[in-house]
Order: sequence, then structure tokens, then C-alpha cells
Amino acid sequence: MALREQLKAGVACLAPVALCLSAVVWLGAGTAFAQDTPNASDFLNAASDAANWILPHKSYSGNPYTNATEINPSNVGNLHLAWTFHPADTGPLEVSPIIYNGTMYVTTAHDHVYALDAATGKVKWSFTDNPHVIAFAASRGVGLFDGNVYFGTLDGHLIALNAATGEKVWDKVTVTDTANSFYTMAPVPYHNPTTGQDMLLLGVSNGDWGGRGNITAFNPKDGSVIWKWHTVPGPGQPGNNTWPGDTWKRGGAAAWTGATIDPATQTLYLNLGNPQPDFLGAVRPGANLYSDSIVALDISGAKPKLKWYYQFIPHDTHDWDPVMQPILFSGKVGNQERQLVASGDKAGNVWILDATTGKLISHTPASFQFNQNTEPSLAGNYACPNTLGGVEFEGGAFDPATNTLFVPTQNECGFWTSTKDAVYVAGQFYLGGAFPKLVGPDTGQMNAIDVATGIFNWRHYFNLPNYGGALVTASGLVFSGNLGGQENAFDTRTGNILWSYDTGGFITAPTESYEVNGKQYVVVASGPAGNASIPELPQSTSASGPAPVVSAFTLGH
Repeated sequence: MALREQLKAGVACLAPVALCLSAVVWLGAGTAFAQDTPNASDFLNAASDAANWILPHKSYSGNPYTNATEINPSNVGNLHLAWTFHPADTGPLEVSPIIYNGTMYVTTAHDHVYALDAATGKVKWSFTDNPHVIAFAASRGVGLFDGNVYFGTLDGHLIALNAATGEKVWDKVTVTDTANSFYTMAPVPYHNPTTGQDMLLLGVSNGDWGGRGNITAFNPKDGSVIWKWHTVPGPGQPGNNTWPGDTWKRGGAAAWTGATIDPATQTLYLNLGNPQPDFLGAVRPGANLYSDSIVALDISGAKPKLKWYYQFIPHDTHDWDPVMQPILFSGKVGNQERQLVASGDKAGNVWILDATTGKLISHTPASFQFNQNTEPSLAGNYACPNTLGGVEFEGGAFDPATNTLFVPTQNECGFWTSTKDAVYVAGQFYLGGAFPKLVGPDTGQMNAIDVATGIFNWRHYFNLPNYGGALVTASGLVFSGNLGGQENAFDTRTGNILWSYDTGGFITAPTESYEVNGKQYVVVASGPAGNASIPELPQSTSASGPAPVVSAFTLGH
């Protein structure tokens, strides 16, 4: 009888105790988990675990905050490069590394997966099958669960690899239409305590290709569908009347980025993408729900139920969707502690809502905005920000010590044009116009927003966009990467930059913190700028741009 079956049946282990414990370390919630991957309890306690980083934005709250304090304002200037890793791939790195028990899992633009020694950067194993790319190349990470590494691909597959060896366990096409749907989001493991069901939550990316968005719960054992929730309502569903005719069928509203979960209420918070065709609103008059919205879903039962929604931009015609992961936190508003959820959109707005009701608490414009009430025309017109301006994919972070929301934003403008009509062609963009021509100058800032008032505590301006999200530490630091390649550490209270390092690539990925043998590390990925390229970036000696690199920093030796 195998050890797992022995433990389930209550049979005593005859081997030495240490050997028994090394084979299986946790049994609970109806499922046995291997030692080299987190269990359900680990995910619930991820926010307080300084050593590991097991979800894309640290914990289910979506808040990149660590209680690690070894690196602090008095010594951050002594941070030095501990190691670098250069993956054998091209394209920008947008990955949120997953770190557990001294192993780091990294994905690249073309869905390579690497397991690294988190203390040295040495490769433990690699998986480098290249998929067919139907869109831009991007992968934001993996899910680590039940002995496997899970990731979605650019050609619509969901794949499970053995976490210890990198060998393929199963591989399944899980998108409805491979001509217009693919994955860039990292799968999010979740255990439903009501149903006893383990699941992987994964949103489909099809927001500019004529697809219909959804968030799906997959069975981690075989990739079968547990439930699917469409982000554009179909006939007979509330909100379908905001789409004329059958335009809902290709309405978009992609679920680009991470799933934020409140385990106490089993509420899933999602930011949803822009409507389609992107720039020709005349063919889809109406609010176009639930595009450009945050939705709160009850996932306690067999199927999700909508609790509330808040639409940031009804009838968007500029691709200004909220692409960051929502941040769930407890903050002070009017000297009262409130359960809040924060978001930001590519139009340059930062939003704070009541997490229970969806009621708006504050709205802070944080980028240069111009001509936002007009739609693209045949002749063309100017509007700001550009499609890659405002708040981008990596989002921000909340600091409980200062009641501050830190959000990087970009200032980019564009010249927009539409077409007379939009025709869907499988495998091609479904835009109703052209992506706008970039109009500079292209700059950015790190914003520190007082949650109590929605007003800036401080802002730090850069002469380049500031794409790299935010990492807050309990010691009083906020880290963020500049598109130009500078990784910066700010004092949370003053905004002063206390440390800066040139990674040699362009940063479009988040910064994270972890510990190995009690030593704190900070890690960030950089590489080519990809779609974020602007004229102001320094020219590379390589046609494909600077080489992708993962850089880890620490104190001492």
C-alpha cells in the first residue's frame, strides 16, 4: 500500500518518521498534496509568509506586500546583485515568479518554463516547447499546486508539468476557439471549502481578436471544466440588452490578469477588458456590460453568481480597460476601517470601492488625460492616454502602515482613427480602426495616494513610463521598475529614491520578495520592451532588443 493510502486508512508508517514525513506532508480539505507544492492552508496564509511567493501578487488579496524587514530604508542602499538568469528565449518578460521552498518558477514570452534555485539562479529543469503565437507573446506565470506546475499557453492549451522534474503530466486545449482565444494569465489554485472542489481559475485573453471573455474553473487533475462564467452576458441574462443584436458574441471583455479572492466570503473579484470592436463604438451602442468593469462573483456554489459590478468606462472606444489585478485590503476612510478594493485603468484613473457593496469611495485621475469624451473618427483625432498609458498590467500595492495606495502610471498620448465598419476575420485583430499612433513625450510617475482622501501624498516623476507595478515591504519601502530598466526603491513616507539599479533590460514585470535560509531577496525580470516600445528608449545592439534577464538582489554575501 502506498504511503498516501496508508495515511488515509490510518495505517502506521513502518519507515523512519523522517522518511514518512518527507514523502507526504499535508492531508486536508479532502486532498493530499506533495511536499514540493503549496497546499490549501499555504494559500490562505500566503500574505504572512515572508519566505515564499506562491501567488502572482503574493496572496489572494492581490496585494504585493511582504512582512519581511531585513531590507529597510537604512540599508537598502547596500543591496547588490546576487545572481542573474538569462532564459533561452526572446521577447519581453512580464512574469510574476512563483517561489516555494527555495525553488523559483519563471515563464518567458513564448511559454518556456524554468525551475531555478532561488538562492543561486541555477536551472533545476526547463520546459521549452514553443507554441504557435496568435497574438503578442506574453506569459505572466504559473500556478503551483498538487505536485504540478500549471500554465496556460499562447495557443490555448492548459498544461500540467511535474513540479519536481518538469515532465509533462497532461496537456489539453481548453479555449473554445483557438483562432481568437489564448492565455497570458497565470492559473490561480483555489480550494472551495463548501463543495470540497479543488480548482484552477484561469481567464481567457481574447480582447482584441473577436472573442467573448470568460473566467473558467478547471480541475487540476485533468483540465476538465468545473464551471465557466462569461464576461459578456448572453440572451436572457441581465446586461445583454447593453449589446445590440448579436454583437455580444464577439464582445471581448477579456479576463487578462489575476483573480483576487476573499476566502472569508468566497468572493472573486475580476477586472474585465475592453469591448469589441475596440475603436468603432457605432456598431455596438450601449454600455457594453461587463466590459471595462470590476465584478464581484460569489464562487461558493457549483456556479458563480454575480454579487455586484462597477463599470469604470461605459462604451469604451479607446481600449482603456482595467488590466491590473484588483487589490483587496482593509483601509481607513474618514477614520473608519473599511473593506476596500482598488483598481486602475488604462485611461489613467485609480478607483477605490467598497468591497462589499461596490459603492465608489474615491476616484483619482493619475495620468495626463485629454479628449476622453470623443470617439475615434475616420479623419482621426487625439486623445490621452494611449492604449498603453494609464495604469498597466502590474498595478499597485497597499501599505497598511501609511494607509497609502502606491500605483505607477504612464503619460502617453495617441492619434486615433476608426473605420466605417468592422468585419470579423478569424485569427486577425477585430478593431474597427487602427491602433493609435504614439504621440510623445512618454513619461510616467509613481503615485502615493492617501486612501482616506483619494489625494496624493507624493508623486515621483520619470522621463519614461513606470510599468513595473509596486512591491511594499513592512520595513517602509516600495519597489518598482521603470520601463527604462531602472529598479528603484522608494521611502514609502517621503517618496525619496533610496536605491536604484540598471538591470540592462526594459522592465514590464513586477518586483517580488522572498527568503532563502533566512536571507531576504528582491527579484525582478526585464528584457525587450515589446508592445511597450517608445522612441525615447535607448537603442539596443540587438534587433530584438536587450536580452531577457531575471535579476535577484540581496544584502551582504
